[in-house]
Amino acid sequence: MVVLAMQMRAPVENASPLSERPSRKGWLATYLRWVRDQLGSLMQEHASPGRLGVAVAFGVMMGCSPFLGFQLLLGVGLATVFRLNRIAVILGAQVSVPPITAVVFLVNAQVGTMLLHGHWLSLSLDAFRGIPVAKVAADLFLELLIGGLLVGGILGAVLGSLTTYLVKKHRARRLLREYFTADQWAELQRRLGALPRAWRSYARWKLRLDPVYPLVLAELATETELLDLGAGIGLLTLLAAIKLPQIRVRAVEWDARKVKLARALLEGVAGVKVEEGDARQCALGHPQAVTLIDVLHYSSVAEQTPWLKRCAQALHPGGALIIRELDPGRARQSWSSRLEKIAVWGGWSKGDGVHPRPSAEIAQDLAALGMTVVRQPAGWGPFGANSLLIARKPIE
Repeated sequence: MVVLAMQMRAPVENASPLSERPSRKGWLATYLRWVRDQLGSLMQEHASPGRLGVAVAFGVMMGCSPFLGFQLLLGVGLATVFRLNRIAVILGAQVSVPPITAVVFLVNAQVGTMLLHGHWLSLSLDAFRGIPVAKVAADLFLELLIGGLLVGGILGAVLGSLTTYLVKKHRARRLLREYFTADQWAELQRRLGALPRAWRSYARWKLRLDPVYPLVLAELATETELLDLGAGIGLLTLLAAIKLPQIRVRAVEWDARKVKLARALLEGVAGVKVEEGDARQCALGHPQAVTLIDVLHYSSVAEQTPWLKRCAQALHPGGALIIRELDPGRARQSWSSRLEKIAVWGGWSKGDGVHPRPSAEIAQDLAALGMTVVRQPAGWGPFGANSLLIARKPIE
């Protein structure tokens, strides 16, 4: 019996080394999770698009500095002091990793010599004969420092701006994607894929780059009837109909070419009706929400106020009038106006011209009609002058 008991215990004793392995694997998994969490935390710190762009630009400038061997240490230290994203600073500093370092330093030295002495740096050894090594080293360090400030500043501005652009582009797409289930997103992509090639590319880039769509969808969470005036090819109508199965949408567009595309894009979508007509003159009914996205400025200022009044009066009590417009009071308005004028001149958009009004004036008109108005930015890059106005009609 004793022998039998010992035999029965033996496998357990022999298995004890194996029983330690899961604990080792568990320790490794815990450590890897900790590293992942720390990296995630670092990547999220001070991670607005603008601050990430500044961090990359700062990292590029540090990478172009002559503090070889200390660039990353200085960069991370100063990033901590100035509250910049340290991962972005480290990535920016990689602009001068070997073997690119030699090229960057040569350019910096040449630029610094030109700025300080008015001539290019000689690469001949004869030019340094008879000059003490300490003086050559000090002069070269100063030239690298001055040249690095200019070269690094220019490269940093370019790469930092590109970083801000790409982050905004990525986040705008991600925010829109988060409004849809996997099946809804697949349906959206399927319908976009059926458009003609040129329009398909336009639609997909528009959805990726334009921040207005998630902003508008957030305001339409509970509405059951939407009037989309100046609907274009029907992108907003499609998004609303796929995201909100309960919603009924009338899309009105006066460009026959875009009406044809909208009908093809929205064919078979329940609760959607596409009409060809002048959005300024069509019957409005009593919708719960009206959208005027990049439409109002194609009418003269004299026509805009009566049009807004008609929309406000038609709205169901508690309904929303949602307007995205060029705002002359914001930066980069001239660029936006020029692009819009080119679109009208080239036939891409129909209209009597481009007549933007400050969003504050539009808000005053809506407030005079008894509506409560909220304004917010709704564009970036060359379209940074766009503003979104959400005007709510009081519940009677």
